[in-house]
Amino acid sequence: MKYRIRTIALILAAVMMLAVAGCGRSGEVADPTDVVVNAGTPMAGAETPDGGAGTDVPSTEVPATAAPETELPATDIPVTEIPATGELTEAPATEQTSPTPELTDAPSEGPSLTPETTAIPATATATATATATATKAPTATPAKTPSPTPAPTKTPTPTPTPTQKPTPTPEPTDPNKLSDADQARAEALLASVKDTLPAYENKALTASAEDPDITVWFNHSYVNTPAEDTTPTEFKAYQINLAKNEIEGCHFMVASRTAKSGITLTVSPFTDGNGNVLDHEVCYGWYFDDVDGKTVVDPIPVLEHEFDLKAGKSQMFIIKVKSKTNTPSGKYSATVTLKDAGGSEIKKAAVYAYVWNFALPVTSSCKTLSDLSEWGVIVGANREGTTVDGLEDDLYALYYEYLLENKVCCYTLPYAKRGQFWDPRVEQYLDDPRMTAYTLCWKIKDEATTNDTYLRAYVQAAYNVVSKKQEWLDKAYFYPDQGDEPLNQGTLNTIKHYNAIYTEIFGAHKLIIPMHYNATVAGGDYFKYLENDVNVWCPKTYFFNTAADKNYVPKLYNTFYNASMESRFGVFKDRMAQQQAEGDEVWWYVTRFPHNPEITLSINDESVKHRLLFWQQKMYNVDGFLYYMVNEWENAKVWTKKYEHAAAGTVVDTYGNGVLIYPGGALQEYIDKYGSDGYPGPIGSLRLESIRDGVEDYDYFTLLDSLYGEGTSTLIIKQITTSLGVYSTDVELFAALRTAAGELIAKKA
Repeated sequence: MKYRIRTIALILAAVMMLAVAGCGRSGEVADPTDVVVNAGTPMAGAETPDGGAGTDVPSTEVPATAAPETELPATDIPVTEIPATGELTEAPATEQTSPTPELTDAPSEGPSLTPETTAIPATATATATATATATKAPTATPAKTPSPTPAPTKTPTPTPTPTQKPTPTPEPTDPNKLSDADQARAEALLASVKDTLPAYENKALTASAEDPDITVWFNHSYVNTPAEDTTPTEFKAYQINLAKNEIEGCHFMVASRTAKSGITLTVSPFTDGNGNVLDHEVCYGWYFDDVDGKTVVDPIPVLEHEFDLKAGKSQMFIIKVKSKTNTPSGKYSATVTLKDAGGSEIKKAAVYAYVWNFALPVTSSCKTLSDLSEWGVIVGANREGTTVDGLEDDLYALYYEYLLENKVCCYTLPYAKRGQFWDPRVEQYLDDPRMTAYTLCWKIKDEATTNDTYLRAYVQAAYNVVSKKQEWLDKAYFYPDQGDEPLNQGTLNTIKHYNAIYTEIFGAHKLIIPMHYNATVAGGDYFKYLENDVNVWCPKTYFFNTAADKNYVPKLYNTFYNASMESRFGVFKDRMAQQQAEGDEVWWYVTRFPHNPEITLSINDESVKHRLLFWQQKMYNVDGFLYYMVNEWENAKVWTKKYEHAAAGTVVDTYGNGVLIYPGGALQEYIDKYGSDGYPGPIGSLRLESIRDGVEDYDYFTLLDSLYGEGTSTLIIKQITTSLGVYSTDVELFAALRTAAGELIAKKA
């Protein structure tokens, strides 16, 4: 029986629900009623979710009414190891009743956006009962005619006053859902590619020595199946759909009723029958226990050995295929084979890859930046005792290349020595079309930030190298760590001072400043204050929450751009759109806070959310994604889930913040194989896979808009998410929409 992706059936079923109640109302949905978000006792003063690079400052140090020029206490963390957007020690409470964090002349908060219902008390019903007057019977008198007895007088019964029912409060509606006309257009687009994807046979294969104890099945790459889940999906086989120049994969799951040991798994080459072969790689899921009560995967080492199966537990394997720009389009097939310790074939399954007839760009339309700690790299490879000048550079380059392959650009280029460009080998990275961004002035020598003469010398040295080619200049982003996530006007003025020096030497340049805090200063807010200096805006995602969004989803975070600020300065996303219209770029970033309903990159979130974050980024027309660090390991000698727990009454409860790769030197099997230094390179994670795939999804939508007209991608995206707090985690709907996007592009390619 031929198996087809039920693209339109899934989409139209979801569309019917979304049209009635707004996107994301079925399945696991972030909406006003079913999302549990951070709760806790508000701390005094303004709520400050993050402390910035080197500003682990309690939120009480940033009061809502503090004077702009008040300086925060210095951190005691060495500046060379402070992450770009490190979190505050005490995360803010999520109670949304704190005053506007404005420093001067803050307007009073307007009326509540949530309609208030006044309770109308019921009127008591009268209980008086009519009483008839009793009358004695008359005495018979023969001489007289008896007089008629008058009728008793009845006490009138009061008419009860009807109980008044309270006026029902109207249900809020999604302010971002598509209009009827746009919804009709979206449905027409989706219907135009109904059943156009080549089908494959979704049937099980039989091994020569079939083991009835073992069950195998496939799942999407954006599903993190806990080890406790041994229920097979409907996918007995699987088809990976990808463009040219893309990496995409699926999960192969194995479970056994009884314990097994010495099992091997192999995947044959993916071939199309004409001699063409796709590159592929097989990794295995390495599990953390007790992540919100579940045993789940994050690290994914390459599979190089046999493995054991635990009774009643599942084991994940990740099958990845990679196409090149010149890969022939069409269908490729491979076979997954399990063998027991004796070499007998005990399970088989078919897996396919379909390559569309278009290629993703080598230079992604979604720019990225993240910090890669040089010291973390050294410690993670067990090299801290043997490091010599140059060794750490080669090691850093190994990590950098791995991240670049997965669409993540690091702040500092290999061999650049924190941007000082003393080694000519840096030029190969400046020329690499996959590299879309790098930073200058991030974590440079102390004297360069305390003495303007040194700073000018540093900036001039950098200019002498990167000015050789315009494309090198175009990729450069000034990012002074002393101006990271400003919390007061003093820091804002420092940013202005540094920018004057950058302008003096570079002329036109890009200045990016991540911002998680906002307040009123003379003439406007932080964004207005910096508008003549910053030209790459990088707010936290929650700034894009509007007053209307919060009315619809009350748990959304908008403390630093609330209704008062919106009424005074305008809707934030409109302000950013205006900056883009004037030639600026707009980026955004996430850390651990806020968590639900906003999407972060935590291990304990559904994996599909991590890709949806990039769909949301495209929907909001955000140019780039910044993440503060990829290797902020708690202990590079042991892989940990890095749990960040509740602080100061505020629930955080997230896992893996700042860790997207793992050190190979901490895995005993690699130490056994490669020696005492272990495997020097990085080990990927499921979340890094989702980030890469999310960036590639962003490129799909960019291509879609170029072929069908600007805004077409939004029609597709809004079938599953309409804002930061409204989305569906239905993985089949996600799969159907992604497939439809690929088919629509292929139709016009």
